[in-house]
Amino acid sequence: MRNDIYNRNPDDPNFAENELEMDDTLEMFKQQIESCLFTPKTTVMGSINFGASLDDYIWSYQTSAYDLNYVINDQISTYCSLASLYTYQIKVNFYAGSIRDIAEINIEIDNGRDGFNVIVA
Repeated sequence: MRNDIYNRNPDDPNFAENELEMDDTLEMFKQQIESCLFTPKTTVMGSINFGASLDDYIWSYQTSAYDLNYVINDQISTYCSLASLYTYQIKVNFYAGSIRDIAEINIEIDNGRDGFNVIVA
């Protein structure tokens, strides 16, 4: 049985009080994805390519939805050890915002059984 440290942020809507470890592989997979998405490249010692650097790809590189989808898929398949246990689909959309554009990243896991959205504005 796999165990991992529970590392959800207290501001996360799915945060559970008094949880120290978990053994739900789906929850661990989702946390692995979140770690990949929100970690800037070159910040993990010994693995300079770990991290999707979302802010850079969205705001600095002026990338397309296709390119961002590729980067996210590459991060998940390379760095998420539980990716082989689940099917997942990534959908990226950009929307015009009043100050700057908004990126929506939707990740469906196991044909919509679970998943989450990431909004970068």
